Amino acid sequence: MKNWGLGRLFIAAMMSLVMLPLCAAQEDSVPAPEDAKAIVHTQFDALFTSVTHQLTNNQEMYLSNPVAYYDFLTSTVINLWDSSSTTRALVGKSHYKKLSDQQRLSLIAAVDQTLIRYAFEGLESYGGQVFRVADVVVNEKRGMGWVQVLMESPIIPDINLDILIKRNDANAWQAVDIRVKGITYVAIKKHKYREILEEQGFNALMDNLTDKNTDFFKAVCAGANNPELAGSAPC
Repeated sequence: MKNWGLGRLFIAAMMSLVMLPLCAAQEDSVPAPEDAKAIVHTQFDALFTSVTHQLTNNQEMYLSNPVAYYDFLTSTVINLWDSSSTTRALVGKSHYKKLSDQQRLSLIAAVDQTLIRYAFEGLESYGGQVFRVADVVVNEKRGMGWVQVLMESPIIPDINLDILIKRNDANAWQAVDIRVKGITYVAIKKHKYREILEEQGFNALMDNLTDKNTDFFKAVCAGANNPELAGSAPC
């Protein structure tokens, strides 16, 4: 699907945020729906202003120094993305429940690395796009919602991308999926995840993800041609 080139750029934007938390206001009581929507809108609007700034000013440095970009991503992704929910959605609840605690942790880590890989792939596609929040829909009772982001580009038509957000037990809003042209990342990828898991088993799924990520980062680090990067993740 050609729009997922843009989707990977969007993930790059999502993963390339400054250190700002996606947390609801610190209130003793749960905010009313209107307040939650305003809180989410304000926070994501500030975040995507920072996204545009980060990609505009640091793209070349990150392209030449994969370790710096990797460090930046790993220092922000934990607060930003609920990888456990994304992983559970990819393999399905029934499969996820059957995994041991260690298997879950390993698979979540592999999904994290896959999202980071997408962020690296998307970084190369950045060409001056500006991201801003266009709309927010929050279902306070269910603790879920969507943030619609407009990607304004000087080289291609503008496009709307959506972030599915979920409120966790700490009352923080985190991303769990993205949607491009009505189709989500999980909807596209879940069939492959489940097919491998059902037909070949957990180890085969882990090998599939790990091999792709390892091969990609090996090529990225070789392209950087900087021996000083050796030994530091992802090199």
